[in-house]
Amino acid sequence: MEDTINIQEEKRDMMRVKTGIKGLDEFIEGGFPKGSYVVVTGIPGSGKSIFGMQFLVEGMKNNEKCLFITVEQSPDEIVSQAMQFGWNFNQWENEGKLKIVSLDSKKLSEMNTYDELKQLIQDNHYDRVVFDSITSIVYSPISPYSITDGADRGLQPQALMEMSRANVASLFEVTKQHGITTLGISQKVEGMPGDTVDKVSEFKGDGLIILDSGVVGNALNRNIQVKKLRKTKIDGTPHTFDFTNDGISLAP
Repeated sequence: MEDTINIQEEKRDMMRVKTGIKGLDEFIEGGFPKGSYVVVTGIPGSGKSIFGMQFLVEGMKNNEKCLFITVEQSPDEIVSQAMQFGWNFNQWENEGKLKIVSLDSKKLSEMNTYDELKQLIQDNHYDRVVFDSITSIVYSPISPYSITDGADRGLQPQALMEMSRANVASLFEVTKQHGITTLGISQKVEGMPGDTVDKVSEFKGDGLIILDSGVVGNALNRNIQVKKLRKTKIDGTPHTFDFTNDGISLAP
């Protein structure tokens, strides 16, 4: 009986971070547990980056400090895509609520890149961070400098790849240590086993959300499934969603 009461009190006292996705929070007890690392995965074009942006928008509307780390797009492309939904990222950047960092994929295998990212996260007291995408970071090309440096230390390219995975995992540990609620965008390949290509994401994450779509008759049916979310009761079933003028919205 005492254990049951303690669990109920822990749930009541746990801080929840609203996702900003209309209709989603009611299925996950009000939002993500604060400080958790949640993976959003799906095939290309399923809405993963928009999900990440919308998550940050919710934070900025509540005067939270947000960081968007991108490998696949330039800051201008991010700002332009956000504006399609009426999200003025330029304004929020000027107000100090948002920072967009575009990483050079050719330098991602170099250790100082991760050191600089960790320092950025540690020094700026962010509330929310989005990595877009973890897959691109893990599978970024190994730079000539890293190959030469690795060879001098007797490391083969495969070992450098494993170091890259470890470096990515260490970034998540830094965000967790600082109580930052973090989203990692990952890729899923249709027909291949596993929910993420990189594998780092689904095993390191506190939560796993899958975006999917399929044709039903003449209509495209989009689904979102919360497959895992620690410290949260979930139903695990897919829910229909669509893109609206305000972003992603679950069907009533």
